[in-house]
Amino acid sequence: MQQHIQNITIHKFRGLQELTLSNLGQINLLVGVNNSGKTSVLEAISTYCRPLDPLEWLNTAKRREIKYTNQPIFDALKWLFPQQIDADKTDFYEGEIYISGDGRFPLRESRTIYREITGIGEPSAIQKDWEDNLNNNNEDNIYDSSFNNIKKGIELNMEVNFFNSQINLFNQEPIQELSEKFLFWENERFINKKPKTNIALSVDTVTPFTHRIEQLQIQLLSDAIFQRFKPEVIKLLQMLDEEIIDLQILIRPHIRSILYIDHKKLGLVPLSAFGDGIRRLLFIALTLAKIKPGVLLIDELETAIHTEALGNSFSWLIQWCQNMNVQLFATTHSLEAVDAMLNATKSEIDLVLYRLEQKESQTKAIRLDRNRLQRLREDLGMEVR
Repeated sequence: MQQHIQNITIHKFRGLQELTLSNLGQINLLVGVNNSGKTSVLEAISTYCRPLDPLEWLNTAKRREIKYTNQPIFDALKWLFPQQIDADKTDFYEGEIYISGDGRFPLRESRTIYREITGIGEPSAIQKDWEDNLNNNNEDNIYDSSFNNIKKGIELNMEVNFFNSQINLFNQEPIQELSEKFLFWENERFINKKPKTNIALSVDTVTPFTHRIEQLQIQLLSDAIFQRFKPEVIKLLQMLDEEIIDLQILIRPHIRSILYIDHKKLGLVPLSAFGDGIRRLLFIALTLAKIKPGVLLIDELETAIHTEALGNSFSWLIQWCQNMNVQLFATTHSLEAVDAMLNATKSEIDLVLYRLEQKESQTKAIRLDRNRLQRLREDLGMEVR
């Protein structure tokens, strides 16, 4: 069965060059040593799914910085791109991201050029008064106000090639091209005024810490309730605590909305009072419902989930990825998570593991389908991470 993304080659993205993941499955595990590029693969897939959406690029750039640093968004965006110093402008950088692939998703190539630029900003009111006084006191003074109003910016030039099945194959080539340019200015809020394109695949990322953002959980739960998916979410949470009855969004006087768990023994308890395992599984389930049919990206799949709960949790996740036509990509450092995913799948389930390895200056992917993975783990007990 052809997946949303069947094959993908990350030609240039962060430190990755010419990395190919072929014959992708519905469930795809990424393993490898630290700094082997697992998270970068998820980021590359995220931008590939929404190649002309500037907000997706900004969110991807911020995702790994938001927890640990106060790095400006400009710096975070810059380091998505392999850097090349312009010989004529040593203070400025430019870089290129290039990804190609195929599958049910019609995108075939995505290429984005990053350039640092400068522009002239509007002077502040205080600066205008100062300039007026300066000019009035000395008519002979020559003062270029634009010098102090130079602002830094980023230009992203995006180009995509995609397969258009609506084109008459006898009259025109089925591959079409689109391009967009977006400008981002330092200390200015970016507002996208361009219409959205239909070259996009629903995608979202679960990081090791997004489950702690309660207001995001509330919005996702609201969406799941409209989809009548909440009963299935409750079933998942009951795998960790069978005393859980329901989820409620309640408003207290002078307090913003709060997500409560209705518990047989404890009564109504704020979600924040429960452990990370409950909150993590809840976020994964709600995000899955949000992006159907599409691509779900999970960084560090096993985070906060006890090893005894991995089997049942993964069985639920695989079942609903199938039911909702969601393709899953997940990184893991845990051999227990690999074994639990293997045990949670059946022979007909399309599970693939990719081990990322550094070969000199290039990353290579070793592909293990489910049958081979099962032989290596169950029959030989081999390390596959």
